[in-house]
Amino acid sequence: MNETEITEVVRRMAVVFARRHVRHALIGGLAVGLRGRPRATKDADFILHIPAVAFPGLLEELAQDGFEIDLMDMVRRWSTERFLAFRCGRVRVDWMQPVIPLYAAVLNSAEETPWIDAKICVATAEGLILTKLISFRPQDQADIETLLIANRDEIDVDLIRREWSTVAEGEEMRTAWLEDAIKRVVPARP
Repeated sequence: MNETEITEVVRRMAVVFARRHVRHALIGGLAVGLRGRPRATKDADFILHIPAVAFPGLLEELAQDGFEIDLMDMVRRWSTERFLAFRCGRVRVDWMQPVIPLYAAVLNSAEETPWIDAKICVATAEGLILTKLISFRPQDQADIETLLIANRDEIDVDLIRREWSTVAEGEEMRTAWLEDAIKRVVPARP
């Protein structure tokens, strides 16, 4: 798969999201590439909020546009699992619902960004750092450092700390790692 394929899949979703007024935030590797530095990724990840009554229509429209969608299965899984993975050609698409307040905050702060001939809402650098802290795999840690470096002059570390504190109980190791990364990368402010 090449970058053009994933870019086109996201563009097609952006057009449908706009037409249907779907609240969304691009997260994951593609968003890190926009807010930090480009990196290879094989999927498009989104936090997505849509009323249940509108969800089947969204899926039907995407299916008509070539997305591989089993309508009944996906409606059932969206209501129970709150997460979906599906494909459009060789591109995997992951959607998650904002089931915890931290994800809702990431969705609410996403910024509209031009995407070819459409617009897509992309999580802020702070929002991406928060989602990466939840997953916290080695690639996520590298992405957090990349985002801190690329946005060091304007990153709102207080916002990150505040939102992270809502889920950080029992995660002292992640919190310490975050504080160390901030100390190493982000210049102290008066």
